[in-house]
Amino acid sequence: MNGAYLVVAVLIGQVPASDPMALVTQLGAARYAEREAAAAALGRLGRAALPALRSVRDVKDREIRTRASALITKIEGALLTKPSMVKLDFQDKPLTEVVRSFSDQTGIKMAIYPEQAAGLHQKNVTLTEAEPLPFWQALDRLCEAGQLQYNFGMHGMPNAREPVFPLFFGMGRLSGPVSDQGPFRVNLVGLHYQRHVQFVPGGQPIVSNRAGLAANPPVANNPRRPAHSVTEEFYAQIQIAAEPRLSLTQTGNLKLVEAIDDRGQSLLVIEKDKSSTQRHSAYFGLTAGPSLHLQAPLQRPEQPGQEIRRLRGVLPVVVATRKGDPLVVPLNGATGKSFHNDETTLEVQEIRANPNMNQTTIQILVRPNRDSGGEADRLASLPTSLGRRNDAQQQQLDVLDGQGRSIPWYLSNDGEGVRMTLTLTPHDQGAPTEIRYYSVVRAATEVSFEFHDIPLP
Repeated sequence: MNGAYLVVAVLIGQVPASDPMALVTQLGAARYAEREAAAAALGRLGRAALPALRSVRDVKDREIRTRASALITKIEGALLTKPSMVKLDFQDKPLTEVVRSFSDQTGIKMAIYPEQAAGLHQKNVTLTEAEPLPFWQALDRLCEAGQLQYNFGMHGMPNAREPVFPLFFGMGRLSGPVSDQGPFRVNLVGLHYQRHVQFVPGGQPIVSNRAGLAANPPVANNPRRPAHSVTEEFYAQIQIAAEPRLSLTQTGNLKLVEAIDDRGQSLLVIEKDKSSTQRHSAYFGLTAGPSLHLQAPLQRPEQPGQEIRRLRGVLPVVVATRKGDPLVVPLNGATGKSFHNDETTLEVQEIRANPNMNQTTIQILVRPNRDSGGEADRLASLPTSLGRRNDAQQQQLDVLDGQGRSIPWYLSNDGEGVRMTLTLTPHDQGAPTEIRYYSVVRAATEVSFEFHDIPLP
C-alpha cells in the first residue's frame, strides 16, 4: 500500500482495523499529513494498536519511535478510565473455572479462599449475558451465583504484596447503595448524624467546639434556660474504589455538587469548603489499600425530610497501573552492571547475603533514560498530602526466586533520590534470582457518583 493511497484510506476510515502495522509504518512517512492521519487512526484503534506500536519502540527511525511512544502513553492512559469487560457465557460450569475465566478476561489475578472450603470444588454456576458486562457488574453477578464475598481492604492474600484479589466462599454478597463509573465503584457506606448540647457551669467560659462540627451560638443564661451551646455533626461516609488492576491517588477534595431531601431542601454545606482527608490507594502496595475512605460534610435542615432524594459528588484522582514488558534484571553476576530498556536504566551496585538473619540486601540505582515530559510529568507532580511514597517503589519493583515466586522486601533506607536499598525478607521463597522493574502509566480523571432515595438518620 503506497503512502498516497494509505493517507486517503486513513482519512476516510477505510484502513482495516486488523492491520495496524500498516498504520505504524506510516508514522515515519515523508508527508506530515500522512503521519498525522496514521496517528489518528491508531488512536482510534486503541488497545488493538498497542502490540504493533510496542514492536517499533526500538527501530532506528526517530519519528516512528517518538510517535509510537506518545501513542502508547495516550492509549494506555485512556484505557485506565474504561471498565474491563467480562463476557458471561457459563452454563453449569465449576465455580473455580469461572473465576479463572474472570482473571483471564480482565488481567486481574483472582483466587477463592479458603482454597479447601467444603463444597467449593463441587459448586457449579450458570452465568449468561448477551453482551459483556463491566467488571463490577459482572463481579456482582458472580458473587450472587457463587456465594462469594469480597472486601476492598483485603488485597494480598496470602502474601500482602502479592496482587491477588481474594473472593471468600460461602458468605454471599451483601451490598448497600453503589454508583459505578467506568472502572470505579463508589459505595455509600453510611450517614452519620450527631447532636450535642453542652451545658456551661456558672462563670466558666464556653470552650470552642471540635473541628468539623456545626455550632449554634451559646444561649444566654437564665433561670428557665441554662447557658449552653449546641453542636451538630452530619456527614456521608463514602468509599471509592478502582478495579483491582489499578491504583488510585486522590489529588483534590471530595466535592458534593447536589444533596437534596424529599422536601426539596438542600443539605449542602455552603458557609465554607470543608476539606476531606487525602489518601493514596494502591493494589500492589504493602500498606495501602485498594480504596479510599472519605467523609462528605452535610448540613441538616431544621425540619428534615425522610430521605435524601439525590446525592451527587465528584473526586479528582490519578489512576495508574503497571505497564507490561518489565525490565528484567538477572542477579547472577549482576553486581556493578547496568540493565536498560527504552525508558529506564537499573544498575545493581551491591548484593549482600546475611545467612544468619535469613536476609539479603540489594542496592540499586534507578534512573529514567530521558525526561518523560508533557502529560506524564504533570501527572507525576500533581499535589497530594502524603508527598512521595515508598509504596510507589513497591508497585514498580518485584524480586523473584528461581521458581518465579515474589519475595517480600522493604526499603531499608529512605529511598533517597534514585538509589534504593532493598532488604529481602523471604518466608518459604528461595534465593533471589531476578528483579523486575515495571514502568507505570497514569491518567488524571474525576470520579463522579450519584445516589437516590437514601434514608436520613
